[in-house]
Amino acid sequence: MEENNNESEDYKMNSLVERFEEMLRNEDSYYFDVEEFESIIDHYFEFNKLNKIKLAIALASDQHPSSVSVMLKRAKYFASTNKEKKALELLSEVEMLEPNNSEIFFTKGSIYSLLNKYNKAIEEYQKATVDSEDIGEIYINIAFEYENLGNYEKAIEYLKKSIKVNPENDSVIYELSFCYEINANSEQGIEYFLKFLDDNPFSSTAWFNLGVLYSNLELHEKAIDAYDFAIAIDDNFSSAYFNKANSLAGLKEFNKAISTYKETLLYEEEDALTYFYIGECYEKLNNIDLALENYFKAIELNDNFPDAFMAVGMVYEDNNQIKKALKYMQKAVALDENNADFLYNLGDLQYLNKLYDEAIDTYAKVIEANPLNHEIWLDYSEVIAIHSGIDKALEAIDNGIESQPKNASLFYRKSSYLFESGNIKESYKILIEALEMNFSSHDELFSFKPELKENPTIIEIINSFKTKKR
Repeated sequence: MEENNNESEDYKMNSLVERFEEMLRNEDSYYFDVEEFESIIDHYFEFNKLNKIKLAIALASDQHPSSVSVMLKRAKYFASTNKEKKALELLSEVEMLEPNNSEIFFTKGSIYSLLNKYNKAIEEYQKATVDSEDIGEIYINIAFEYENLGNYEKAIEYLKKSIKVNPENDSVIYELSFCYEINANSEQGIEYFLKFLDDNPFSSTAWFNLGVLYSNLELHEKAIDAYDFAIAIDDNFSSAYFNKANSLAGLKEFNKAISTYKETLLYEEEDALTYFYIGECYEKLNNIDLALENYFKAIELNDNFPDAFMAVGMVYEDNNQIKKALKYMQKAVALDENNADFLYNLGDLQYLNKLYDEAIDTYAKVIEANPLNHEIWLDYSEVIAIHSGIDKALEAIDNGIESQPKNASLFYRKSSYLFESGNIKESYKILIEALEMNFSSHDELFSFKPELKENPTIIEIINSFKTKKR
């Protein structure tokens, strides 16, 4: 019956618009009542046909010059065509005619939101709550403005109010879960959804979002239970299968995860990310052939998927197929050139295969993308030492220390470079600075230069710090 009603409404709407457009074609004048004009104008708003909206409003104003609802449509049109000031001026006029019309305040709120005046928007929406038939929708808009202000606690408060008005509004349930997540408040979110599900046990959306919040806390078993409830209510819920598979992978149940990812594909179009995760599971199971098969399937579906290219490159690197590894890592970097992790992986591969020029260039890009990476200056200076000598390596490590002045590892490395360059006294001085900064990591000096263990002065300096620590 609902489907038939919808079809009937669509037929009426199409007939109404056709009659209006027939009038325009014939350059005639037909009568439409206010509600008909509202429907016609809303139809054109839906399809963003601004010229038709403008014409319909003009004709509506001619036939119904005192209609407040037509004035509101005109204000909305002004706002849609970047004439917010004119819209607000018109709304102020309308407000004098009908000071208790909630739609005026609602429209004002939406305009202030467009102007990024979020507090003013909230103020107007609050006025609209006094006398509105659609208070749940207004609460949602207030919540969005609080999100724009970064006040997720207040956003959560108003989303809850909206759900109380209409507990079947799935989009609000998703938004509430998102706010709990972004506000790092998953525990409170779980508490809320458990209570909500006591009253609404057949809400698959609520069960799903409860699973998401459990997943955020890595409570994978509880997340799986929640996703299973969502699937029991709606066995076509592809996102629930997908998230359940993620949780199974989190529990290292890789075979079960693969099966569940494959179930996802029964209820949605093939997706590159699903095949990518299947590939990861096979890789964890050391089934390299099937891992590559699924990574390549992901690339086939989306040839702009950098993670899949990097995954293939890493597999080839692990299997000592260096040329192939370089090809796929370079493609990943080309697709996501500011990804410091991708650049680092490529740089390491180049370094290990004595492609020193390339490694230096790639490590330099890592530094540019993420100069605070704890390890990069060590690797960068090391390859420079091999390629260009100790003096250049010292310059590099000094740049690193300038960027990370409290990183003891850089001081230990500088001490070893100074020792190697023959600047022994300066090496001891820097070693003392490193020990004062972080004594517990002094083995890094010997990991890099084991022969320094044989130097009695260095051992004496370290032992003197051991005594101080006691």
